[in-house]
Amino acid sequence: MEPEATRTLKLGNTFFVFTHQSLFLFPENEYKSFQQDKEGYTCLKRKHLSVVTDRDTGRLICIVCHEEAKLEDFVSPLCRQLHFVLCRACVEYLKKRTNRREVTCPYCKEKKSDKAYQEEIFGILFSLMPHKTLTSLKIRPDMKVKTVTKLTRETKVILSNIAVTDTFFFRLMSKTAVTIRNKISLVGHDNSTDWCIRKFAQSAKERINICFDGSTGEEMKQIYENTKTIPKNSIQIKAGGIRAVGSNIRVLLKLLGSADGYSPALLLKSSNREHVKEILKEENNSLWVGKVKALRLEEHALETLPKLGIHEENEMEELGLYADRPEHIAGILKTENSSIRIGKMKRLELGCFALGTLPKLRIHEENMMEELGLYADKTEYTTEILKTKNNSIWVGKVKDLNLRRYAVQTLPKLSLHEENEMEVFRLDARCLGEITGALKTERKSIWIGKVKRLDLGYYAVGILPKLRVHKENVMEEFRLWADNAAYTTRILKEESNSIWIGKVGKLRLGGYAVGILPKLRIHEENVMEELGLYADKTKHLTEILKAENNSIWVGKVKGLGLGRYAIEILPKLRIHEENVMEELSLDVCDPGFISELLKMKNKCIWVGKVKKLKLKGSTVEILPKFRIHKENEMEELVLSTDHSYNTNRILKTENNSIWVGKVKRLELNMYAIQILPKLRLHEENVLEELVPSAYDTDHITEMLKKENSIWIGKVKKLKLGGYAVQILPKLRIHGENVMEEFSLEAYRPEQIVGILKMENKSIRVGKVWKISLEGHAEKIKDRLDFTLMDDARE
Repeated sequence: MEPEATRTLKLGNTFFVFTHQSLFLFPENEYKSFQQDKEGYTCLKRKHLSVVTDRDTGRLICIVCHEEAKLEDFVSPLCRQLHFVLCRACVEYLKKRTNRREVTCPYCKEKKSDKAYQEEIFGILFSLMPHKTLTSLKIRPDMKVKTVTKLTRETKVILSNIAVTDTFFFRLMSKTAVTIRNKISLVGHDNSTDWCIRKFAQSAKERINICFDGSTGEEMKQIYENTKTIPKNSIQIKAGGIRAVGSNIRVLLKLLGSADGYSPALLLKSSNREHVKEILKEENNSLWVGKVKALRLEEHALETLPKLGIHEENEMEELGLYADRPEHIAGILKTENSSIRIGKMKRLELGCFALGTLPKLRIHEENMMEELGLYADKTEYTTEILKTKNNSIWVGKVKDLNLRRYAVQTLPKLSLHEENEMEVFRLDARCLGEITGALKTERKSIWIGKVKRLDLGYYAVGILPKLRVHKENVMEEFRLWADNAAYTTRILKEESNSIWIGKVGKLRLGGYAVGILPKLRIHEENVMEELGLYADKTKHLTEILKAENNSIWVGKVKGLGLGRYAIEILPKLRIHEENVMEELSLDVCDPGFISELLKMKNKCIWVGKVKKLKLKGSTVEILPKFRIHKENEMEELVLSTDHSYNTNRILKTENNSIWVGKVKRLELNMYAIQILPKLRLHEENVLEELVPSAYDTDHITEMLKKENSIWIGKVKKLKLGGYAVQILPKLRIHGENVMEEFSLEAYRPEQIVGILKMENKSIRVGKVWKISLEGHAEKIKDRLDFTLMDDARE
């Protein structure tokens, strides 16, 4: 274990030891002569100390036992001047004693736990060891040293056709005179490996960190001198990214001028303008970074952007600019608009005062941006950009546009490509002041072209009338949520059917946003995959319930989902006469959510053709209100409720009065089983599957009181579970029916008690290919009148 200021890097059997002042190379056997334990004792063999500095005796003696150390003995220096040492035996003795008071040199009064001591002792010991000093050295992956070797600032270190880690390279730059011949690869250091040099052209994913924090003035001077002599195109950077903070930025940009034209992701950050003062004196576009994968500039480092030379054919993955103080962009604001060429990029993100730099950027005319994100949580962040004219800041083609908070006000300033097709258009404004500027624009004045997904949050909903969408737009999803009435106040003043949104795949409105549905104008030929409306408070419906029934055009809808009070909107919707709905699913427990619907006449709500109809809870009661197409063929009808009051009204209707047409699968759960006699199936209907389930005797009480039978016609699979088994005698099956599967499950004796009282073969089942009687259901087999068909079908 070594002190923090001493760093050891391994190359095969050679150890490069960087001390506070020097660089030493050790063969492995010599390096192992040094030891340092967790107590802070640094030990080495006496023979490695060529100079004896004890002021009184001229000998190196142990301060505890007063014995002179022999050449092969391990000793631990007590101070920098080596007045005394501790022998190995005394070190072990001191560790075991109960008195933990630290032993110190009587002359120096130094403590081994002192940070200054820890930082310097290795360097002092190495300097006292017998070693040779080299004037030049060529570093190779297979190099070895036989003796301890010292490199100085005058030592010429040659690097040629090798890959070097950042940690090793920059420490060499601070301790020696580095010369690069041919080309080298600079890679990030991986602490999990013990190499610092390897063959050229081997790549790495680790990020390169350029950091000289704690370096002395002499070391920084040595680094700057080295950067001046590095030939152009001699450094190949192979890393996941490069990070430089503060004064280290200057070193990085000098190195990039010597790179081969490709830079990975760069992160530059400086909180002090002095760190970039020298850089700002350079000519614009003079500091070559070439092709850069990603660039992130923070604080004063942002001012260096005009100085960077980016390759004309560069296509950046990401450009991120962040400034939390106005002085961070003061220099850039003095430049001409569209004067800073940044070329093509996939993602552009500007935060805080950095928004003011957007007019200064020049984006490639043919650029296709994956995402443009502007973020400002204070109004002063947008002061500069709002001074520009509307539609004056060219951003070209953008797939994902994301404006948050006060940045929403910049929307009118942006100029999108006429043929732009946006994947996502997202605005998020938390207070009215964040959209004030946009609200002052003319109606339909903000061109956004074709948009697949439109997402407006909070007060940003109010900007909707200002947007102009392409006439041929096909939106995949339009989503609005408003939990505050103030968010929709302005949009509710618009005329009905006045806000064009064209064709929409999924339309989802929540909270007060439900009220704007009448204001939207949907394409006449639109086929909506999903219409989702959600309102958890009655006041969310105040405006929309004022509309006439059947007045809100939604066209063709495949899936309709209405949550909580939003179910009350159903009569207001006008669905296309030829509509075929994939699924209509309604589920609320409290009858209060549908109180107005229950007052309406039966068959007054047109739903047309429906493939899957699922009504749960209180919504079971609105089944008679639906008017289903006469030629409808339903794949699945599911009715389920665990409260008897949810069937009170429907049980008062006449049997066979609720038309459901053709149904392939009919599932009735709990109290909904009692609705079965009320349903009227198509005369030619063939049920693929009938699944009634009852888990309590109360679920079937009313049905058992009736003497009338229940016509179910032809059925392929009949599955009765729990107490539902007892309704079997009530079912009347078609005389020519051939059932594929007949299944009864009864795991309680009371679930078959009524059937056991019946005569044998009194319950007609007919022809069956497969019969399954589980639990107590096996006991009623004799009561069934069925014919089991052969396994081989005719």
